[in-house]
Amino acid sequence: MENLNKFQGKRPDQYENSAKLAGYSIICMIILLISATLFGGCTTTKECCSKTNNIIEHYENKKQIK
Repeated sequence: MENLNKFQGKRPDQYENSAKLAGYSIICMIILLISATLFGGCTTTKECCSKTNNIIEHYENKKQIK
């Protein structure tokens, strides 16, 4: 009876496969986060950066006028 309860649920190879899948999932999430950070930022698109510079210049000019 002790042997029957030893592997209740999953076989050892199924545990290994689940662990590998979890590891690959974590690695993929990290890669996706890094790529989203790199390609989603304002510094990668000139259009966004020019808008930011215009806003900064506007507020700097406003301070000089006062």
